[in-house]
Amino acid sequence: MISGEYAVLHGAEALVAAVDRRAFARRHAPNDPGPPLPAEARAAWGEAAGPTQAPGEPSVDVSSMRVGALKLGLGSSAAAAAAAAGLALAEQGVDIESSAGRARALNAALRGHRAIAPQGSGADVAAAVLGGFVRFRKLGDAVETHAIDWPRTLRVRVVWTGQEARTSTYLALVDRLAAENPAQHRALMHTLGSEADRFVSAVVAVDTAAIIESTAAYGEAMGALGRAAGADIVNDTLARVAQLAAQVGGAAKPSGAGGGDVALAILPDAAAEAQFSGLCSEHNFTVLLIEWGAAGVRVERAPRSEVV
Repeated sequence: MISGEYAVLHGAEALVAAVDRRAFARRHAPNDPGPPLPAEARAAWGEAAGPTQAPGEPSVDVSSMRVGALKLGLGSSAAAAAAAAGLALAEQGVDIESSAGRARALNAALRGHRAIAPQGSGADVAAAVLGGFVRFRKLGDAVETHAIDWPRTLRVRVVWTGQEARTSTYLALVDRLAAENPAQHRALMHTLGSEADRFVSAVVAVDTAAIIESTAAYGEAMGALGRAAGADIVNDTLARVAQLAAQVGGAAKPSGAGGGDVALAILPDAAAEAQFSGLCSEHNFTVLLIEWGAAGVRVERAPRSEVV
């Protein structure tokens, strides 16, 4: 998630990106079941499976998005749903790399993911299915998506906080704020929504200075929401990462609900990126090796299995 956290649930436009940490859905031999199927993937498989689908379920491997038992916060459940839906459709002969095939995969993955996590926007599911950089808007139960180009000169780095965060926990605290102080909640959402729109407009205009300014402002607005809701959306680690990015002329904010998982740093050029990485190393922060704008669902042919 690049921009639009929380506000996307209230009609604002978000910007999301696919990264090159992949979920793999496979058919395994009966005596080799593979990793357990996540709940979102099982639901998405059920949404996409056809009446003539071979019996049984696949396995989905999301280990690239974890460190041991800890999730990194890169949308592993969304990727699992996307992979499961893609495999189900591919087994039916659907070209899941075509526009029509990806539309079907997105529809199934969204429905499956919502069956398990109805409080989410689905923006992460859209990124996993469609790939690249995606403008995303939630329109009731429907979604609107458009591909967008990312400015080539800007560098993006993802910093892992070393701490898991549960999105549902933070959404519940923000919902409580909405119930207890609706006026304050509306004002905070207005600020986030306005900043989300400014961010997307800056990307469209390739205004790199405005993108960095909006990134910093969005992080500050997320911090204000957290203070009002009694949630550490921008915790000490995330705040420190933002300070380091600002030192080299960039900006950083939580990616996702906050409270842990990862921070997203947007930096003006390669020199700033190198300086930022050095500062993170000095502070023992882990910069993840991630490429942005990766491909969405696809079929890979392996010697003994079909991988999506």
